[in-house]
Amino acid sequence: MFTYFIAGVPKCQDFGHAKHVAEKLRQTLPTFSYKVIVKTEEEYRDWMKKFCNEQKWRIDKNPLVWKTILNSDGSCQLIGGINEFFEHLIEYYNVDTRLDKRIKKQIALDNVERLQFMLTEQVPVFRAPATRVCITGAVYPSTCYLVSELLQLKELQAKGGGGVTVCLHHEDSNKYGDLIRIKHEICDAEFNIRGCSSITVVNGEEEGLLNCDLFIVLGSMRREENEEEHLWMDRNYIAMKRLASILNRYCPERCKVLLMGMDLLCFNLSVLAEKADKVYLYNIIGVTGHHGMVTLPTISRATGIRIPDLHCPPVWGFDGSAKYVDFKHVIYHYGGSATDNPGCEDAATAVEDYSADRNKHKYLQSVLLQSESLVGGDGEHVAVSTNIESNTNEVCHLCSLPEIRVAVRMISEWFKNDGRITLSAAVFSDGTFGLPFGMFLSQPVLMENGEWKPNFDFPPPDETVIIDMLSKVSEIAFEYNLGHRFNMNPKEMPSEISE
Repeated sequence: MFTYFIAGVPKCQDFGHAKHVAEKLRQTLPTFSYKVIVKTEEEYRDWMKKFCNEQKWRIDKNPLVWKTILNSDGSCQLIGGINEFFEHLIEYYNVDTRLDKRIKKQIALDNVERLQFMLTEQVPVFRAPATRVCITGAVYPSTCYLVSELLQLKELQAKGGGGVTVCLHHEDSNKYGDLIRIKHEICDAEFNIRGCSSITVVNGEEEGLLNCDLFIVLGSMRREENEEEHLWMDRNYIAMKRLASILNRYCPERCKVLLMGMDLLCFNLSVLAEKADKVYLYNIIGVTGHHGMVTLPTISRATGIRIPDLHCPPVWGFDGSAKYVDFKHVIYHYGGSATDNPGCEDAATAVEDYSADRNKHKYLQSVLLQSESLVGGDGEHVAVSTNIESNTNEVCHLCSLPEIRVAVRMISEWFKNDGRITLSAAVFSDGTFGLPFGMFLSQPVLMENGEWKPNFDFPPPDETVIIDMLSKVSEIAFEYNLGHRFNMNPKEMPSEISE
C-alpha cells in the first residue's frame, strides 16, 4: 500500500486543490493514505532544492508529489506536480479532479489562515481501544433499547476516549437482514454520536469474541407446544454445550459473560459453566432481578407504599424450574423518601448499601402481615413460584424493558466495581444460604473485587423455599451430570470455596 506526500505552500491554489482531492479520496477509500508537508513561501524553494538533490530528482514544482511504499526501505517514487498527480489518480482510481476556480481560491485563503496550525507538528493523540460488547441472539425488538443504553453507559466507556462498540450476531444466517435493520436504526439515533462506526454485524461468535470485554447471550429456546420437558431441556443443554466450546476457544480471559431472556436461565448457566472450563467461573452471570422488579406495582398497591420508596424484592431459585420472589424481605424507607437520599439510585433494580444506616430502612414483613393480598390465610408469607409447566403457556416478550433495565444496572456496577449495592442475579452457589453448591441459582449478590458473589448478610427466604430448591436442583444435576467441574478442579476455585 502507498502513502502519498504532497509538499507545497498553502497560499498556492494548486496545493490546496491537490490536498482537497486527496482528502476526498481518503474519506471514500479506506486504504488511501496521504500526508502533507507545509512550508512558507520563503522556505519552500530551498527545502525543495535540497530534498530533490537527495532523491536525485530534477524538478521544480509547487506542489511536489511523490509516494512511498509502506514497510519498504523508505525510498520515494516521484509523481511530479499537480497535473502528473491528477493523471496518476485518474489512471489508478478513476477520480474526477475538476474543481471550480472560485472554490480553489477559497481553499487557498483558508489554508493561509490556518498556516500557523499547519506548520506546527501534530502529535497523534493516543485513544484507548473502545470497550467491545458482543450481543448474540440480537434480533428481538428490545435489542435497540439495550444497545442504546450500553452505548451511553458511562461505566462502559473506555478510558482515554475509546468509547463503546457493539457487535450484533445471530447463529441463524436468515436473521442477518434483521441485524442490519437494527444496526441502521441505532446508527440513525440522536444519542449515537459515533454513527455506524459504533455498530457492526458479525457472522460468527468467534468474530464477536475478538477482543471482547462483555459477551451478552440473548435467547430462550422456548418450550414448543406438546414438547416433552426432557426434550426441551435437552435442546437447551446441546445449545449451551456448543456455546461453551466456542467460549473455550475464543473467549478472552478478561471477558464477562451475561445471559438474559432465557426460560431455563439457571440450567443454561450451570451447563455453560460446567462445559466452559476455560472461562473464569465468576465471569459468568445471569439476569433475574426483573422478576422482583415487575412485582413492585402490586406491592405498592397492597401496602400503600410508593414505588420509589421500595427496593427491588430478592429473587430466589433455580430460574426456569422454580423461582421465588421474597415479598417480606423487600426493603423500604420509613425515615423519609428514597428520593431524599442521594445514595439510593434506582431502587427498583437494587438495594443501595442498606446495612450502612439501618435506621432509615425496614423490611416489609411487618406491613405484609397487615395486607391480606400478600399473605396466606394462616398469616405466613406466600412465595411466588414459577415452574416449568406454567412457562409453556406464558406469553411474554423476551428481554422486556424491566429485564434490560436490571441488566444495564448490573453491567454498570460490574464495570464500576465499587461494591455498594445488593441485587438479585443468578450466580455460582458456594453454599451460602444453604443453597446447593456447584450450581447457578438466583440469590442476593454483592460486588466483591470485581465479581458478583452471594451476599451472606442478606436474610434467607423461608426454609421451605430452600428445601424445594434443593430437591429440584439435585434432580436436574444428577440427570445431566452437572457440578463435576468444581469437584475435580478445586485449584481454580477461591480458597474459601475449595476449603
